[in-house]
Amino acid sequence: MFRKAHRRLTLLFTAVCIGILAVMSASYILLSVRSIYSSSLTRLGSDTAAFEAALSNSSVISDDWLRNTQSNYNYTFYLFDNEKPMHFTDITSGTDNNLISELKTEYKYLIDNVRDPWSIRTDVFECRLGGRKYNAGVIFIPGENGFTELYILDSLSRERAQIKRLLLGFGAVILLTSAVLFVFSWFFTKKLLKPIQHSHEQQAHFIAAASHEIRNPVNTIISALDAMKECSDEQREDFADIARREGKRLTVLTEDLLTLARSDNGSFTTELKPTELDTLVISCYEAFLAPAAEKSIKLGISLPEDVPPPVPADKERITQVVSILLSNAVSYTPENGAIAISYTFSKTWHSITVSDSGTGISDEDKPHIFERFYRADRAREDRSHFGLGLAIAKEIMDLHQGTISVSDSSTGGAEFTISLKAAPENESPQKGDSNG
Repeated sequence: MFRKAHRRLTLLFTAVCIGILAVMSASYILLSVRSIYSSSLTRLGSDTAAFEAALSNSSVISDDWLRNTQSNYNYTFYLFDNEKPMHFTDITSGTDNNLISELKTEYKYLIDNVRDPWSIRTDVFECRLGGRKYNAGVIFIPGENGFTELYILDSLSRERAQIKRLLLGFGAVILLTSAVLFVFSWFFTKKLLKPIQHSHEQQAHFIAAASHEIRNPVNTIISALDAMKECSDEQREDFADIARREGKRLTVLTEDLLTLARSDNGSFTTELKPTELDTLVISCYEAFLAPAAEKSIKLGISLPEDVPPPVPADKERITQVVSILLSNAVSYTPENGAIAISYTFSKTWHSITVSDSGTGISDEDKPHIFERFYRADRAREDRSHFGLGLAIAKEIMDLHQGTISVSDSSTGGAEFTISLKAAPENESPQKGDSNG
């Protein structure tokens, strides 16, 4: 699916960029072509004025002057005396004669405007002869016995060659740019799709893992209910306890999944209020005294001597995080072990640490323990944990813009630390919402 999307996005991105480039290039070329033709007409006007000045000072128009001037300026001259072609015009090719005949016929209204029996007049204009574009110039010279007309045709061969070079240059640039854009868009769209693909893979893994975790207690409940149909009254109560216990596990799992789902869709929020973390830590400590005592685990607490200032935090959410850490510590600490919870603070950070004397977490597992459904090998035998607690804890700390980390404790087990930013000095924490 992502490969197909990658190819399509690459082609779409490339096509859009090439389209924009082509439109901009076409606009530039069009303006350049107009400028080239406009410049050529302006040049012909200047040259025609120069020819008119030269002819006005001469009583005779020689063939040598016409040939030399025609060769130097790359124009074609046609000389007429009282509308009859002179010798210079007679020896030109038939094709050229057709052009001048078409010019005098199709553009007669422009030529008539130049004819003045009292003075030499000139004009230049654009025309289309034989299906091609030309620039034409007319010099009208009145005389005692009639008039002389010199027609000047510019075939625009230089301009066409210039335009051809311009088109070839832009064509090469567009082809080269297209190749570069394709390569760039290939890597760009691949990078663009990478987080989406990663998110999709995480979602697929999350769904698969959730389905697996849900299936286990459901199957156990179904098996217990089926067994209750054929068992004795004494066994029926045992199977009912199994179904009840697995139902509670399923309830816990469902609540955890809903919590993570709310985090993913942005509806998982925190209500920040001034919170006394020392009181919160004491409450969590007292709540886990009984579970720790059941395994003969010594649960210790350490609080700062000075009274800490309140911290902007969601009390219920932070209590949930500390409870997750203490629950994990009790579950994975062997009997007669020890767990310690401590609270420290500075001007910028407030930290709560939970450490235990269990087997610890390997360096290989540490980078993954905050991932959903991830459980270290030593934890897989504990059916009361689904691998979601630490993931939820991290989501909550991210909402608070705080941190959660793990390291090895001095007693050989694991040590988890959560840190919250202190309230700005001279500013009381305000109630507010922080969305994930």
